[in-house]
Amino acid sequence: MRRCVRIRGVTWTRREWLRGVTAAWMAQVTSARIAGQEGLGPLASRIQADLRRHASFGDKFSGGPGDAATAQWIADRLRKSGYRLDESMFDAPFFAKRLARLTSGGMSATVLPQAPVLTTGPAGVTAPMSVVETQIRNVSGRIALIVTPLARHAALFPDRGIGLTVRTAAAEGALAIVVVTMGPTAEAIALNAPEDEPFVPVPTAILAPRLAEPFVAAARAGASATLVVDGDATRRPSINLVGRLQRGERWLAISTPRSGWFGCVGERGTGTAVFLQLADWAVRRFPSHSIFVMNTGGHEYFFAGSHRVIAQAPPPNATVAWAHVGATLAARDAEERDGRLIMLDSADPQRSLMVTPAARDAGLQAFKGLTGLDRPVDVQPNAGELSTFSDRGYAKAFAVLGVHRWLHTSEDTLERVDARLVVPVLQAHQKMIELLVGQS
Repeated sequence: MRRCVRIRGVTWTRREWLRGVTAAWMAQVTSARIAGQEGLGPLASRIQADLRRHASFGDKFSGGPGDAATAQWIADRLRKSGYRLDESMFDAPFFAKRLARLTSGGMSATVLPQAPVLTTGPAGVTAPMSVVETQIRNVSGRIALIVTPLARHAALFPDRGIGLTVRTAAAEGALAIVVVTMGPTAEAIALNAPEDEPFVPVPTAILAPRLAEPFVAAARAGASATLVVDGDATRRPSINLVGRLQRGERWLAISTPRSGWFGCVGERGTGTAVFLQLADWAVRRFPSHSIFVMNTGGHEYFFAGSHRVIAQAPPPNATVAWAHVGATLAARDAEERDGRLIMLDSADPQRSLMVTPAARDAGLQAFKGLTGLDRPVDVQPNAGELSTFSDRGYAKAFAVLGVHRWLHTSEDTLERVDARLVVPVLQAHQKMIELLVGQS
């Protein structure tokens, strides 16, 4: 008989739960080894504690045990700050893996199923491999091995990039697709995709670049391979949290997504820590304003959770500022030494501050001196969730969007962050909100 664990109305198998507990224990052990934990000030200490707590919940896949535990923690904190919370659930794609592997001859490598997942069954798909680099050709009836350009990849879009390539390969008859996500760390990079149906209509998986070279050589030699993506591709409930503190006619809105690929401590943890600090600070800082807070699941599926609850937000003409706390506010940078990436105590510069036109001047003032954030840029559709709000008429809105080296990989762990790098970004958010509220 299978033994199960039930939390907040959702049931997981004992094996799934134990994986989460093990990840939490490892995160606590790792936290003791992070450089620079000594001598933190009070604010940095609070943020570091939140980063450790976030890491302790393990993987944050929408609908998984780590997602549910993180939601409960955030809800408890928001209630303690004085917010009245409404919780709702929606079903997000979820894959419970039994086996995900690519084999060819005597070679074998674990792969990452591309969500929403199309399974192969335990027998898998066996066919000759064909390498796709600059042109798509000779993929009909084959497993297309797509080697991407070197970049910090994050999502599949139907009209460009990897998204267009994989859809074209499927349309030209590929039986299955394996994507080698060439990025800065040689790890497999999970890719965001729409939730409604499999983005690619054939089984698709991600192969880490560090494992790819022998498979690429085999494909060029005309070898066959077997791709197995076996498991249960279902949907599981993910939680949306909406909080309100109603005190006046003018509103301040603060939002952040919660879910993500793997532990996502740099991507989601930094934003969650800042979100919790901002939500608590705003209660005292703006006593005559009403405050709306939003924390959502389904981020991996083009912001599915936010789309479901945005109608509950205050009207745009009553909202003096919308602070969306986005991805990777501050992750540690790294440099290559003797073929290895060495963590640095400075912030990864691959981040930007997106603003609506009415918030540009405030952004220039508030984020001055922060690498990558001191030159605000226009809101980009589907680049983070800010356009979800600005498209609805919230005129004074902003968000930080960072793509650090380990984004969307299993290595986005507590080692990638340092609270001392997060503090100035939190303070810039606070100053930006003060400036926007002062303009109203």
